[in-house]
Amino acid sequence: MEREAFLMCEKLNQALQQQALSFEAKIPEERCAVNVQDNGTVEFYLYAPSAETAEVAGVGGCFDTTPIRLAPDGNGGFYKKVTDFPRGMHYYHWFVDGVKLFHPNAAFSYGCFETINTFEVPERGETFYYLKNVPHGTVHLAKYVSGVNGHLKECYVYTPYGSENHPERRYPVLYLQHGVGENETGWIWQGKLNYIMDNLIAERKCREMMVVMSCDYAFIEGEEAVFFPGDFDRELTEDLIPYVETHFPAKRGRSYRAIAGLSLGSALAARSVRRHREMFSALGMFSGVSLLDAEQICMDEEEKLDVLFFSCGSREGDILRGIESIGRRMRQRGDCCVEKVYEGYHEWHVWRKSLRDFVPLLFQKAGQEEMTGITYQERRMDERQLLRQSMEEQQLFFDPVHRQIRFETDEQGRPAGRYPGTIPGVKICPDGEVEFCLEAAGAECVEVLIYDKERIGVALEEHYPGIWTGRTSGLSAGYHEVHFRINGVETIHPEVPVGYGRGKSCNYFEIPEPDFYYTSLANVPHGMLHMDLYREKETDGFGLCYVYTPAGYEKNTKKQYPILGVEIPEDESECVWIHQGKIANIADRLMADGEIPEMILVMQKCSEKQNIQIPEKIFRKYRVVPREDAQAVIRKEKLYEKKPEISNQQAVPDWTSRRHVLVKLLKEMFR
Repeated sequence: MEREAFLMCEKLNQALQQQALSFEAKIPEERCAVNVQDNGTVEFYLYAPSAETAEVAGVGGCFDTTPIRLAPDGNGGFYKKVTDFPRGMHYYHWFVDGVKLFHPNAAFSYGCFETINTFEVPERGETFYYLKNVPHGTVHLAKYVSGVNGHLKECYVYTPYGSENHPERRYPVLYLQHGVGENETGWIWQGKLNYIMDNLIAERKCREMMVVMSCDYAFIEGEEAVFFPGDFDRELTEDLIPYVETHFPAKRGRSYRAIAGLSLGSALAARSVRRHREMFSALGMFSGVSLLDAEQICMDEEEKLDVLFFSCGSREGDILRGIESIGRRMRQRGDCCVEKVYEGYHEWHVWRKSLRDFVPLLFQKAGQEEMTGITYQERRMDERQLLRQSMEEQQLFFDPVHRQIRFETDEQGRPAGRYPGTIPGVKICPDGEVEFCLEAAGAECVEVLIYDKERIGVALEEHYPGIWTGRTSGLSAGYHEVHFRINGVETIHPEVPVGYGRGKSCNYFEIPEPDFYYTSLANVPHGMLHMDLYREKETDGFGLCYVYTPAGYEKNTKKQYPILGVEIPEDESECVWIHQGKIANIADRLMADGEIPEMILVMQKCSEKQNIQIPEKIFRKYRVVPREDAQAVIRKEKLYEKKPEISNQQAVPDWTSRRHVLVKLLKEMFR
């Protein structure tokens, strides 16, 4: 690994550098994959000593698909400095000798139906989505069951600052949909929604409100979806909204619900408004790809919306023309709608501005709150589905769909895209063997390195053009970190769960442990996870910790709980215990079975200089028992045994052992 040139990334606002896998990554002693400067200069770097060529290319829009050739640096690496790079957030790919790969040292998001590299170039004069020194709301990660396909789903819920300490307050709700190829994580990590809302509320530019972001795929096995990815409208109205109104301080009634979405999400939002005019008072369509339902809504004379908002990028030709046509017809009828056009294509910087301008329009009219509503019905899930989801859940996608989009139109020219399946990257076979598959058209060699009791290498073979497969057997049960290499260069597999460790992203897979069931999702009440920002004294910046609260915490408003911190080493990230450690699954099961008392868990990174101290704001925000014997921290030394040093002089995290040790320690706490 190249270590001669240690290049720290330019210090930008934290909102521009964070990612779902690591809020603030500790860069190892190697050059940054992408170094962004405030003046718009971007430098790309890839260490690939066996490669002849290296390139990067966007996926369209401001960073288009034209490859940028990197130059060899004479030390096994390739680099390119580009000045005045297009501003905004970019999805992109790396190419080695013409073969696409995903750089493990670069940032990741979920987009284009894959785990994909991203980076951000600051826009001139735009700071409305920055992480600022204002009161911060909370993002909650909550689970509910879809009555459409029987899957356990996860939604992200933003609540305003102070809501936890004022349980008597209730808030209107915006339901916000993602675009095709993205998921429930998009509006937080790509859209920066929580910072946009924090800043708008702090500047008194909008009402305090909740925002709910869900995964809009409701595919049913064996059914072919056309354009709409299953009947998400039914899931929204029968499952998600009742769940939110049962578990959060949400106001009920048409006047206190709004819905919006970007791209495909805008079509889903419009369909729900057309079908349920009694449920929503406002509609926002950001880069709407299908305006059929919107046109019918506009023609309805009986129950008009309080807010009807359309927006798009200046270079979205067909969408722009559609918006102009609807706006013109509405003005001719004497009705009004809001139309906004921003410089750009079908991209996140357009949708952030759309959200910024849409939110202040909401909930300005007083309305009658409904005192009763649809009660959320707890559903028992199929055990096989729970096991399947337990094996696949990850930080970037709680319930992966393993599909792609094939864009098509029908005879009338309307969108009629379909969603073909993709090939699993790792498959646990009935005979106990593990099968690997990677698409790498044009590759000369593809190999897999699995970390078990020792490092195991598997050379894949190209059985079909561009499709490389191979098998191995004899692996132990539990968690396995796995590395894919194309022509000797490491890549992240976009169809395999992605975690974080040793300062970079990594793939992993699970083999069920028959005698250790705690890590699996179960038919028990689920606690919630919460994203909490706090001030870091060492850096004078913000840190992020994840907080777990037990099932029923939000309803038992008088109950206090013991609190336990779980310390995480600095070369890992705040989120590793969620899906790599499966701490929420473990806690749900142990508490449901009465094996441990109900408690609050705080997952927090330590630094080189000091161990963690649970932030004071956590004690003020959550209902903690105010006694020292009800407060404890599990230090990293107790949990972080590692496997032998078998690669690059770095020990590999042994998550299987960590989970077993955690269960043992939890059973000893607060007795």
